[in-house]
Amino acid sequence: MQETVRAGGALRQTSLVAGRLLARAALSDATTTVDGREAIALLRHLAEATSLAAVRTADTISALAHGDTASANLFLEQAATHLTGTPSAVHRVGSALLRHEGYLHAQDRAARQDLGPGEEAVKISEAQRKALASLARGDGVLRETGTGLREVVAPLAAYVSVRAATIDALASRDLLTLTPLPKQPGHYGLRVTSAGVHALLAASRRPRRSPPRPPVILRPAAPAASAPASAAAVSRR
Repeated sequence: MQETVRAGGALRQTSLVAGRLLARAALSDATTTVDGREAIALLRHLAEATSLAAVRTADTISALAHGDTASANLFLEQAATHLTGTPSAVHRVGSALLRHEGYLHAQDRAARQDLGPGEEAVKISEAQRKALASLARGDGVLRETGTGLREVVAPLAAYVSVRAATIDALASRDLLTLTPLPKQPGHYGLRVTSAGVHALLAASRRPRRSPPRPPVILRPAAPAASAPASAAAVSRR
């Protein structure tokens, strides 16, 4: 019982924090980029999920207090269902905000260094756009493991979302540079080139397909009302 109470309190606090973050993001410049809007949508999902889970946890506590174990178990399952996927959603929020900030940094860099439009920007895939945006601040680090694998270890939010194969593809097109770090054997600094900045800004401005809408479920029409009721309905029109 006490464990459930503590869990309910933690969920309520998490819900409040998510709500405040959502309000702050909605009032910021996050809506100016596709990644910022994605972060807001994910934050909205987190706020709703934690709020619903907190309500079901409160219902669980109430049911336990009345000795209704069956209802308590049902409410607890519902609370867990609402929280399914929230850990990965938290990581996705961080990654989206990192890309949003990276795009703004790329804009600022283009303005400071007077990087005009120049020749037509290189076209890149969505995975490559996200990688460039994640690393646009210039503090990316790639690490080679002892097993021959490589992984992005900085920035932290890009640890999982940026794949080594994508890094290789960007480097092969001179959109990204890899520089060995002498003080860190097996580590490379990642920096977006001027061409990479152009490609990122151009790709972020291109319109994207809207996500597919869920199919509309047509419900069967309600049975016809009685004749007097139907006549009354017609007379009111």
